[in-house]
Amino acid sequence: MRINSELVKQLRTEKHWSQQQLSDACGLNLRTIQRLESSGKASIESIRALASVFEVSPDDLILTDNGESKINESPLSIFAATKYCLLNYANFEGKASRAEYWWFFLFVLLIAAVSLVLHEKLYLVIGILTFMPLVAAGTRRLNDIGHSGWWQLLFLVPFGAVAVLIMLALGSQTQEQEFAGQE
Repeated sequence: MRINSELVKQLRTEKHWSQQQLSDACGLNLRTIQRLESSGKASIESIRALASVFEVSPDDLILTDNGESKINESPLSIFAATKYCLLNYANFEGKASRAEYWWFFLFVLLIAAVSLVLHEKLYLVIGILTFMPLVAAGTRRLNDIGHSGWWQLLFLVPFGAVAVLIMLALGSQTQEQEFAGQE
């Protein structure tokens, strides 16, 4: 996960601590503290340890893709995911959570099914309007799991969609590192 490394440095200097003293206080390795402050990447356990020592919420330390704090961010609903994906229809950079992608995919699937029942031309219009946002969301999701968005071209190959859908369902690299207990 990305953390606000500048905030960590600021909180550490306010306490007049060296990196070694912070390491001792939160129980993390000195090398981990150095990496946190230089790269801004941390596991959830490291974030919780830092938040505990600095007496702040872990959410205050976490950054979103656009560099803002992740304070009070709740899991996306189908409406929030749909709104975000439709508004960011041309954003192929950044990352998309598994929930964000699959809620939007479900929305597109439901809208397509309803429009097909109502009228064939409406189905084509809906397909054209949702194509680009769905590709952009898929690209962001693939970025999150460490793959190129070009993998979506497999949708054009018979049975290639199965491989892409499996990749889209995978957890992010950050989540996999957390489960493995890496810092």
